[in-house]
Amino acid sequence: MTMKPSTLLTTLLLAAAIGPPLQAQQAGDPRQGLSLARHVCYECHAIQPQQLISPNPRAPTFPQLAATPGMTAAALTVALTTPHVGMPMFRLSSDQREDIIAYILSLRGSGTTPGR
Repeated sequence: MTMKPSTLLTTLLLAAAIGPPLQAQQAGDPRQGLSLARHVCYECHAIQPQQLISPNPRAPTFPQLAATPGMTAAALTVALTTPHVGMPMFRLSSDQREDIIAYILSLRGSGTTPGR
């Protein structure tokens, strides 16, 4: 099953709106998340703040994802577990998923604004 980009956006926004607020102590290890992203996500996404454009122009950069208003761990979990156009479905363990999410959320305030 493939999800349309507009359906994915609606799903992400809904998950962000109803998801629990990000706690000061979140699950996952951002350093492990970066290491994993370097192996799994880099072909499509710009994963570091100094990378301004993703290799796949349709894939948002990780700093853009982190800076998206209302972005939460719950919304990112939906994105990583819901099939959608252009996103291969990786089999990540829950710990790996939490590490990648922790890394993405650690990029908040990296100076990149959504859509840039």
